[in-house]
Amino acid sequence: MLPILPMLIIIPFLSLIAVAVLDVKHAYPIALTASAITFVLSIIAILYSYFNGTAALSFSLAYVPELNLMLSLTLTQTTLLLVTMTSTIFFAASIVGSYFIGSKDRIYNIIFLLAEGASIGVFISASLFFLFVFWEISEVMMFFIIFLYGGYNRRYAGIKFIIYSIISSMLLLIGILVLYNAVTPHTFNIQSIIADSAAIPRTTQLLVLILFVFSFMIKMPIFPLHNWLPDAHTEAPTTGSMILAGVLLKFGGYGMYLMFLMLPIASYYSQYLFLLFILSTIYSGFVCISQTNIKRLIAYTSITDMGIVAVGLASLNHFGSTGAVYAMFSHGIAISVLFLVAGTLDEIYGTLDINRIKGVVKNFSGLTYLFIISVFAALGIPLTAGFVADLLVFIGSVSAFGFFGLIPILGILLIGVALFWVIERVFMSSSKALEPYNPLSKSVMASGVLLIAVAIAFGIFPLLFLSL
Repeated sequence: MLPILPMLIIIPFLSLIAVAVLDVKHAYPIALTASAITFVLSIIAILYSYFNGTAALSFSLAYVPELNLMLSLTLTQTTLLLVTMTSTIFFAASIVGSYFIGSKDRIYNIIFLLAEGASIGVFISASLFFLFVFWEISEVMMFFIIFLYGGYNRRYAGIKFIIYSIISSMLLLIGILVLYNAVTPHTFNIQSIIADSAAIPRTTQLLVLILFVFSFMIKMPIFPLHNWLPDAHTEAPTTGSMILAGVLLKFGGYGMYLMFLMLPIASYYSQYLFLLFILSTIYSGFVCISQTNIKRLIAYTSITDMGIVAVGLASLNHFGSTGAVYAMFSHGIAISVLFLVAGTLDEIYGTLDINRIKGVVKNFSGLTYLFIISVFAALGIPLTAGFVADLLVFIGSVSAFGFFGLIPILGILLIGVALFWVIERVFMSSSKALEPYNPLSKSVMASGVLLIAVAIAFGIFPLLFLSL
């Protein structure tokens, strides 16, 4: 059997070397090919794990034995979903890379491949040490994507993004080091820490819990630590928004998932976190409906959806946590399509103002249907992955918190109102259509169809990827 797990990281990293040394005209084809191969490998991993179990794909290599530090990669049912999500979104983003960035930009494609390999590394690392290393690489690459290739205020948005990211990373690093010293023998191995978690002193657990909660709340993000996100999304290039919303926000969700496993004391504070997560979903929903910039509106829907993820995790039961992971997957796919369409509108019309763009369906019916289907997927309409995710999350939250577990549905209703308003105002309006500046690229439709197909496939056949 091929060493699939290391290859998921190695292929993007080796490909960036080829991008760096070969003629610039090969940069885009190399990045596209590497992302396609990585996507295919993730599909192979799904099929292989379905028949043989995810443990069969584990990989380990000694790194610093004196510190009990191993380069360990592992795949679980949870990380399999997140790796598939990551490879799909990066492949979709690579398809439209030449349309939004250009086909002869060497620096961008190097950054893109570094971000892809590192993002996958976050989810398959069995060691907190390497999880942090890959986390940092991804964050820095996203900063450069925003800072170098974003919109008019890209420098402000990029600096704001990296400041919040540094704070989040420092809190995470301190928490990891405290955990390393708290377990005997000292280790960064995630499963070993989970197994020995009961022996960690309560005061140590509480300290790590505080550090991790603030770190992951910044990254997801959760109100009131969300302020960086709307600016980052508004100014990021379209491919950057797809990766940021679809993949990097899930670092915080995955980290919080691990936090509840590693820190038993977290269960004593889950109800307080639940209240905070409810506030985040409803606050962002109300702010969402007041936006007039399409990308900024979509950015606020992400805060609501990641609040739903957090609600599932805080439920501390199988349905809630499983639903939260599936919600991360479904949100990543759906939000990528929404940003893809929004970025395409900006490319075609030169604006993202909801009050200016009218009657898109008259000139671009395919793009309109793509947006409508992605809205359905984002809101959890049956036969999409979002429906499965929401069903499991709310079963779990009601089991844990009773009637109060249904309150976050209000957040979904609010973002639904906002998104359907965009459909009516921008796409289906009978007003005179705004004249397009640029044509629609076929690569946009190819990328969007790929993402929608994945969202529907995981909605129709959820039991292939879930163990309920």
